Amino acid sequence: MKEIELYEPIRKWLYQEVGCTDVYAEVWDVDVLGTRGPCNVIVELKTNLSFKLLDQAVDRVKSGLGHYVYIAIPASTAHDGDEIRFRGLVKDVAIRYGIGILTVDISSGTVNLKQAARFNRTAVTRRKRGLRSIREGIEVFSKNQIGGSKGGETMTSYKYTLNSIKNCLREESRKYEYKNDGWMSVNQILESCETHYAKPRPSVMQILRFDANKTWCESKKVGRTCYFRYKSTMSNMDESHIERGVRQEI
Repeated sequence: MKEIELYEPIRKWLYQEVGCTDVYAEVWDVDVLGTRGPCNVIVELKTNLSFKLLDQAVDRVKSGLGHYVYIAIPASTAHDGDEIRFRGLVKDVAIRYGIGILTVDISSGTVNLKQAARFNRTAVTRRKRGLRSIREGIEVFSKNQIGGSKGGETMTSYKYTLNSIKNCLREESRKYEYKNDGWMSVNQILESCETHYAKPRPSVMQILRFDANKTWCESKKVGRTCYFRYKSTMSNMDESHIERGVRQEI
C-alpha cells in the first residue's frame, strides 16, 4: 500500500464532510491542505502509525500552519498488545495537541473520524505576527497533485516552468516548421509563459542553456539577442528520456 491511495478518500472527505471549498496536495511539505474560509485544514498521510507521523502533526500544530490538523492512516485490523498500547500512546498525544485522527478503508473509500481535531489557536497567533501563511505555497498545479507522492513524482515550480516553456517552444516550432523557423527570444517566451522566478529573464536564459535541456532545445545568437527553438527532430523515445531526466534532476 502507498500513501497516495489514501489521498482520494481524504480529498472527498474534506469537501463533503468538512466543507472545504478547495483541496490541495503537497503544499510546502504538507500532504493535504483544505481551505474553508480563513481556516486551513491539514492532513498528514501515512500507511501506518509511527512517531514520525505524530511528530509531523505536532509540528504543524506548534508552527500554526493549520487551524485544524489531522493524521490519516489505513483502517487496521491488528489487535496485538503492542499495537493497542502504541495506539493508546498516539491517542494521548493527539488529545494533548488537539490532533484529529482519521482511518481510511481503502476498499470502500470510507473515511472514519476517530477523533476530531481541536481548533489550533497558534494559527491565529501566527497570523497576528505576520508570518507567512501556508496558502502562499499554493501553486497553479497544487490541485492536480496527489497527496503522499514521493519527491520525484510531484510537480515542482521548476518542473512546471520548464514544461510550460517546452510546450511553448514546441508549438512555435511546429507552427513554422515548413519555414525552418520557430525561434523565440526570451522576451517572447515570457509573453506566453508564466514563471516562478523573481528575475525571470536571466533565470529562463540560464535553464535553457543547461546541458540537460540541450537535448530538446537549440539556441542561436543574432547580434546581442539569444533565440531558442524546440528541436523538431525529437522522437517519442527522446521525449520520454527527457521527461525522466527532468524528474531525476528535480
